[in-house]
Amino acid sequence: MRLKLEIEPVPGASWGLSLANLLPSDEWQELRLKCLKRAAYTCEVCGEGSNKLQVHEKWVFNLHTKIQSLKDLKCVCEKCHSIHHMGRSRAVYPKKYIEELIKHWCKVNKKTVKDFALYEREIHEINKKRFKVTFLVKVGRRVLA
Repeated sequence: MRLKLEIEPVPGASWGLSLANLLPSDEWQELRLKCLKRAAYTCEVCGEGSNKLQVHEKWVFNLHTKIQSLKDLKCVCEKCHSIHHMGRSRAVYPKKYIEELIKHWCKVNKKTVKDFALYEREIHEINKKRFKVTFLVKVGRRVLA
């Protein structure tokens, strides 16, 4: 199922490994600002303009090589970002906010709540395969962790 707004699970060993944490602060801020400017300070997923915009790191996880590679940076609103990281969101946010996130996912993808439940189960199965793997974190030619 090709979706505009996807859940992008992060394997357990990679939790907390983000460019904001791995790069020097000034380097991260430069990348972050470029991303926000490129997107004209608008969510690249749902189109919302907001003062709560964030930069989402799109990672690719290769189970064979055990390498986690940065694919892209996207300017996203808080809700889209929370959906990208739905596993974390379910752990830290109240049920009422999770319900808002699911409605947002349905609206953006033109799907139903039932579609979301099926999709979330599919994502869970994918993540089970890579959850215990420790990945080498690469950005371009740089190894960061």
